[in-house]
Amino acid sequence: MPLSPARKAAFKILTRIERASTPASEFLYSESVNKLKILDRRLTTELIYGVLRQQNLLDWYLSSLISRPLNKVDSEVITALRLGAYQILFLSRIPDRAAVHQSVELLKKLGQHLAAGGMVNAVLRKVNKINFDQACNILSQNLSNSLSILYSHPEWLVNRWINRWGLLPTRELLKHNNLVPGVHLRSNSPELDSIKIGQLLEREGVNVSLHGLGKGVWEVISGNLTESELFKSGKVIIQDAGAQIIPSLLDLQADDFCLDFCSGVGGKASKIAQLGRNKVKIISLDSNLSKLQLSKFRNENQWKNIYWIVADGTCSLPISRQFNKILVDVVCSGSGTLRRHPEIRWRLKPSDLDRLSVLQSKLLTNASLLLKREGLLVYSTCSLEPEENEQVIQRFLFENPHFCLERSSNSELDSYYDQDGFVRLLPNKSNPDGFFGAVLRRV
Repeated sequence: MPLSPARKAAFKILTRIERASTPASEFLYSESVNKLKILDRRLTTELIYGVLRQQNLLDWYLSSLISRPLNKVDSEVITALRLGAYQILFLSRIPDRAAVHQSVELLKKLGQHLAAGGMVNAVLRKVNKINFDQACNILSQNLSNSLSILYSHPEWLVNRWINRWGLLPTRELLKHNNLVPGVHLRSNSPELDSIKIGQLLEREGVNVSLHGLGKGVWEVISGNLTESELFKSGKVIIQDAGAQIIPSLLDLQADDFCLDFCSGVGGKASKIAQLGRNKVKIISLDSNLSKLQLSKFRNENQWKNIYWIVADGTCSLPISRQFNKILVDVVCSGSGTLRRHPEIRWRLKPSDLDRLSVLQSKLLTNASLLLKREGLLVYSTCSLEPEENEQVIQRFLFENPHFCLERSSNSELDSYYDQDGFVRLLPNKSNPDGFFGAVLRRV
């Protein structure tokens, strides 16, 4: 049996994810994966995200079948074991013998530990769905260490959420984070009315429906959006529903001059251009040149008033004028995106929250110096953690009394505010990624 292209790609990418900080999604959009046939691309995606979402549970079960501690086993061997076990336990359409054989072949042809093939073969032959289900049923649904295993989240994060929200809401969030996320999209062209998107995509075999989170937010029901001409031309883009809501907090006017302070690949900058009906001017600023180049490639033919600047937002900036509106969508832990980016679970450490909080405060303070009097600044993260959200805002307001917290004038956004005046989108409530937003006015 020849080595499957999908399993080969999945093994290589999972091995690289173990050693790098690159998001899994970037590997999946690489040229090597794009060359695969559609069915192989789908299986590659399923294997990578499935293993990452179930990693803790797979390791716990595999540990019961191996005589030595799993942390003493080479990472390539563990990856082959996880891939084989995931197929046997979670993918009913794949024969067990194929999963076992392919995992052994991966080590023989791609790995550096040829002698481990016999061990992988022996262990995977013991993997049994009935025994696995029985073992899982013994785990308690009421203990943080058991929930950490059952739903594959780090125990320290499970404990934090239980202490903040309680057992039942945390359990629901953990379950939600292991579901396959939906594909959300929007128009990315001044010529494409959002209402027409459904009709045009339907002609290309892609069925979509309006998402309940806001106007112009669409969700794929069936079909492959990335194969459509609308997507390939850049006239529609994929963007999480929650991410589409955040720029609406800016209350944009036609003559606004806007700064997208941590712009990245420009998803929110182009949303600002769309909301401003291609009339507002936007500076898209980020320290990562390659991300800004990608933003420019995606957006310069669609939106005429976006300008790109490479600069470090924590340092003195090469900008002499001030802005009516500023969006500060800071780098963060991403704990609200664990459904879409499951690899974050295994990279994030408790100490990261305090480190990121210091960085976020620097970015917010630096951006605030560029805001006009009576201007609006929106601070946002895709994190659920207080250290990165309300604590950053509370500290900033204490140190900057000429700023105040207020609500957007857009009444359609009222339901997203909590009692403290912050916007919170929880992943298991409205089905987007988790987002936090605060609207600040300079008075």
